[in-house]
Amino acid sequence: MNFSYKLIKNGKLVNKCRTHSIRRFTKNLRTIRWRKSVLKVYLKVNYGKGFINEGLYENQKDLWAAFNAFVED
Repeated sequence: MNFSYKLIKNGKLVNKCRTHSIRRFTKNLRTIRWRKSVLKVYLKVNYGKGFINEGLYENQKDLWAAFNAFVED
């Protein structure tokens, strides 16, 4: 399983992360400062062989809800 996100601010890519480790990925997601500015986060979880879940989120609550749904066992 591969995890990636792209942090978009004012239409420009500000930061991105791509990893296989769920622990490293969640640590990076927690560092996003939502209150500082208007942000969008593109979240993508790749399960292999063309199976993916992805979405664009504008708040922390929706991002974590989607992430938890994507990695549900």
